[in-house]
Amino acid sequence: MPDSTIEEDPNGRTQNDPKQEDRREKRHRAQGREAEDRFAQEGPTLTPERSAAAPMKLLPSPRRFAPWLIAVGIVGFVFWKVPFVAAWAALRDARLELFVPVLFGAALLWFAIESATYAYFFTRVNAKISWQEGRSLRGTSYLVTPIHWNVGKVAVVLRLHTTKGVPLFEGTSSILLYQTLDALILAGLAAIGMLLLPRTAELNGLAPIALATVVGIVAYLALIRTDSPHFCILDGLRNTSLHHAHRRARLRDLAVLIGLKTAYHSLFVLVYYLGMLAFGIELPFALVLAAGPIIQMIGGLPITPAGLGTQQAAMLYFFGGALGGSGPEAAIVSFGFSFPLALIAVRCMIGLFYLSDLYAQPEASPGSGPLMAAGQTLTGHEPTG
Repeated sequence: MPDSTIEEDPNGRTQNDPKQEDRREKRHRAQGREAEDRFAQEGPTLTPERSAAAPMKLLPSPRRFAPWLIAVGIVGFVFWKVPFVAAWAALRDARLELFVPVLFGAALLWFAIESATYAYFFTRVNAKISWQEGRSLRGTSYLVTPIHWNVGKVAVVLRLHTTKGVPLFEGTSSILLYQTLDALILAGLAAIGMLLLPRTAELNGLAPIALATVVGIVAYLALIRTDSPHFCILDGLRNTSLHHAHRRARLRDLAVLIGLKTAYHSLFVLVYYLGMLAFGIELPFALVLAAGPIIQMIGGLPITPAGLGTQQAAMLYFFGGALGGSGPEAAIVSFGFSFPLALIAVRCMIGLFYLSDLYAQPEASPGSGPLMAAGQTLTGHEPTG
């Protein structure tokens, strides 16, 4: 027999027995505190084997350079296929008077949407966050996005920990759910675009993958958020701290998040479309809708810094003919580099307006010196207490 009764409250949240929910909440927080205390006492080296190998880590690990080496290799391949001179000429011929205003306007809208999303989402599952604090969270994370998009997410977790006292595991759970919904929406948009395109061999292979991704993510969320079926491994996954946000968020919360993030990613598709028009690339909107989300997912993979190389190669593949497009390759490469690099620059400018927030006195101290230091490492600012 199940040890709790599942029911839907008026707000659409899957509810367990209150006592069981309280025990689970306490267990999650205890796990987070134990891990943080262990980190504070022992540091990142937790085993004798790692301690013996610690002196070797004083030298830079080759793995740290691997993303840059991969990026150089991919960029080299792109410019081998499309000469740099041709891409530069395409940039000079682009209608920058159209591209630049679209980029700046979209960057501000993306910032506003994500700030509102942060304020709503973290308030519902972690700690009360105002829209002003949401803007600060997103703005300061922009300053580390040149390293990689995902580093910005890590910065958000650390700031929630140092300013709001949110346990690291709970913050990580929130970001995990956030990115899971991103993947769901991107796969859904891509599937819609593919259904609108004429059938090709490439679409026959990609469309089922996009649809399977949507179904898989929905099934994953359903299994994690409910208490049935009962399996030892599945119950263990449900009770981990990394699924704290998945179970705490209400269905209404997920609906609001999906709505906000759909607007966010749809704006990306529109900017792709208008931006390519500015570079003389005329493609069907359905093609951009199908390929744009895939390019975003590829750029978000932790393969190269800030998706450098991977995004451009993906654009060249999808917009150059893989899905039936026929855009000029030089213009595609020129847009492929101009758009993400210009967006990073604009976002860093936005982030500079919130730089002083990194030095503000936190509202709540987690009481962990090493973790505070880790949070401040991203800014180069030494902890003061």
